[in-house]
Amino acid sequence: MSYIAVLAGKYHLSVSQTRQLLLEQYGVTFSTGAISEAQGKVSSMLTPTHQSLKEHIHKALYVHSDETSHFRNGEQGTRWCWLISSQDAVFQTVRYFRNKDNAKFMLGECKDNIVITDQYAAYNFINPEKHQLCLAHVLRNLQQMADYSGGGLTSRIGKKLVLILQTVFRTQHRYEQNLLTEVQWLRRMQRLKQSFKSLLEKGADTPSERYSGRCQHLLKCETGLWVFVTYQGTPLTNNEAERCIRGTVIMRKNCFGTSSDRGDEFRSRVLSVIETCKKRGLSALDVISEIVTAVTERKPYPDVFNLTSD
Repeated sequence: MSYIAVLAGKYHLSVSQTRQLLLEQYGVTFSTGAISEAQGKVSSMLTPTHQSLKEHIHKALYVHSDETSHFRNGEQGTRWCWLISSQDAVFQTVRYFRNKDNAKFMLGECKDNIVITDQYAAYNFINPEKHQLCLAHVLRNLQQMADYSGGGLTSRIGKKLVLILQTVFRTQHRYEQNLLTEVQWLRRMQRLKQSFKSLLEKGADTPSERYSGRCQHLLKCETGLWVFVTYQGTPLTNNEAERCIRGTVIMRKNCFGTSSDRGDEFRSRVLSVIETCKKRGLSALDVISEIVTAVTERKPYPDVFNLTSD
């Protein structure tokens, strides 16, 4: 059962591909129903670990959040796979909607966390002083402004805004490499912050309604662009969450959608465990095997990630 779970969750094999591999490797024929049933059993066994991962992440200082579409075969409505991650853990689950209620479900109160997300409006409930917006997303959006086909003032301001953000990344990297002192880093970031705001104010009055609106939006959420200056160590981007959710995207591409709630739960739980194993340098097969063996043999449930010490 552990092997079947890892073939799906880590190596992104569909049920039919898993069935074929087991036949070639062991010479044993399993029905697709038997493989699906095994996945469902593993999913149930992973439930306590899955919930513990969420609670563990809620205690972390830095929390990343992201979401991607999820499909149920035979249903027209799109569901969403939500993910939160910390330095050493990942939790994801499938929800019906992409909205503020589900963002709150994932993040909880988030009073003591610094949360890193993209600019999606569902996250606006987070305290802006502890809500770092992904500067990589902002940079990509401003690059579109710089490449504006109409040229003129809109394009010129866009290019200057892109240059400032590129300088922010370069300055941050130099500081992390100990090539700048903290005083130098802080002085440069303050100058860049002032220049960026000044250009956004000019961009808000450009003829292009699309890009003037984008500048106005960034002015409204300006605090979220510079949280990393106040709380040193805060990541500038949400790349961490995007890397963790990549397995879900690959599985969606290879295996298409799910067909039941059991399929949704299996993907959420097994991928949460596997991505956490990646972060901790553990064997996903060993970890899942330990859980499955303990439950099957009616032994005490194992704390595979040492989460109870939290």
